[in-house]
This record gives sequence, structure tokens and C-alpha cells, in this order.
Amino acid sequence: MHSDEKDLTESGFDETGKVSLDHIYTQPDPRAYFTTLRRLDYAIPELARPFFGQLADEFRTRAGRPPVILDVGCSYGVNAALLRGDLSMADMYDRYAEPAAHVLDHTALVTRDRALMATHRGPATPRFVGLDSSRPAVSYGLAAGFLDDAVCADLEERDPTEPERALLGEADLVVSTGCIGYIGAPTIGRIARAADADRRPWMAHFVLRMFPFTPIAEELADLGYETEHVDGVFPQRRFASAQEHEQVLDTLATVGVDPRGLEAEGWLYAELYLSRPRAAATRASRGQTQATRTGATVTR
Repeated sequence: MHSDEKDLTESGFDETGKVSLDHIYTQPDPRAYFTTLRRLDYAIPELARPFFGQLADEFRTRAGRPPVILDVGCSYGVNAALLRGDLSMADMYDRYAEPAAHVLDHTALVTRDRALMATHRGPATPRFVGLDSSRPAVSYGLAAGFLDDAVCADLEERDPTEPERALLGEADLVVSTGCIGYIGAPTIGRIARAADADRRPWMAHFVLRMFPFTPIAEELADLGYETEHVDGVFPQRRFASAQEHEQVLDTLATVGVDPRGLEAEGWLYAELYLSRPRAAATRASRGQTQATRTGATVTR
């Protein structure tokens, strides 16, 4: 094993076979996060950005105002930073993983980020709310101005409090780029039910192919949603080691997913699922050729 592989896998593996990277989500700032993920060519937030932006634009056109976007598993507010700041992952890697970033103290790093975000605020800017169980990550996202508000909670384990429910209920668009599989139908269902039945949010989730989306689609169908599986796959990151690769291939075999030409070649891949209340889904489907609309189940 190469020395860099040993460094990435020394914290062990989770039950799905993936390397555990929990430690990069609990630091006081995102420097370890970007330094580590740069080595794995982590790309999914940038690939997701145009889809999220298009949905935000569509909502703005229909509602006459920018949406409130809830990022589930937001960590340090990365999706918000990319969308709000018109940034790429390369920009973020340069910003936090280069040696110059590591000489800044925490206060200087926050001040630098707030100054950047201040130049990207206006009446047409979406409002960003984060949801994550890591208090250090959420705290940084708020302090840096990536997030406007946040809920720090594990909604797999409990219902939201009344203040949390009120904040979650403001969401117009719910997005995620990697947390599905670690959170599932309990969290997504609680988010959807936080809003009044006549204004439940649209949702866009990028989900690793090793994690079936059907339980979430069924939960949402019971709440009046239709789910679309968007054609195509999206590379998330390279495998951290040969051991992780082998273990994830075993997991894919267990859930009946064929890895040939995709994960077998050394990368994790995600798929995109769009879920909307049925009335909105019917309007959106007019002229839609890139997705397959389903009811309570997701088909491939």
C-alpha cells in the first residue's frame, strides 16, 4: 500500500466498506476537509452545482423570489459557497489546501471568507440553510457567511424541535450531495413534514449507487411526491485504497448494482433523484426528456 493510502485508511472503514473520513467533518474549519478530499479528486459538489442552480432559477421564475435552499449534510457549507460565490472545487482546494491557507489563524480564515461572501449577496441570492450533525462544521459555515442559518441535529434519531421545525419548514428546495446512505427516509420525511402540505419543498439528491433510493421515494410518495431518476451518472471521488475499492464492489454486488465500466474502474459514482409534490412534478414533466418519473418506487 502506498503511504498516502495508509494515511487515508488509518481511521478504518464504515459498514458499507467506505473509508471513514469522519474526522474531516469535525474540525473547526474546512482546511483538513479540502486537503484530504483534494487527494481523492472529490468532485460531486461542482457537478451538482448547475442542477441546483437550474432548480433555483426555475423556482425564482415561478414564485417571483429566490428560494430558501436547505442543504442536508451541509458540513461546512460547501454547496452554499459554490452556489453563492460562483466558485469551483478547484477554487476551494486552492483556497484551503494550499500552504498559504495553513498559516492563517481561525479568525483570519473566517474574516477572509466573510469578505468573499459579502460580494455575492443581493436581492436575487437564495437564502441557504444547513442541516448537519457536526456542530464545528455548521458553526464555521455560519461564521464564514456560507450559510444564513442552520439546524444542528441528527433527524434519523428524533423529531425536530419546534424552532428547528419552523426553520426547516421555510425550505423551498432541499438538496444533498453525499449524505444519503448515512441519513435516509426518517430524516427526509421529517424535513418534508416540517412544511405545510400545500408548500412542501422540491428536492434534489445526489446518491451513491451503492445506496438504494427506493425507501426515501416511498416515504415521499406517501406525502404526495413524485420522484424522477435523472439519466446519467456522476463521479464522486476516487477510491482511497485498493481495500476500499474491493469492499465497495462487494457492497454493490450485495445490492445488485453492476459496477462494470464505473466503480470497477476506480471511482465512486452517484445518481441524481428529483422529488417534487405531484402538482409541481406534473408541470415540470412537460417537455422533460432527461428523467423517468415514478410514483412510490424508483426505476432504472
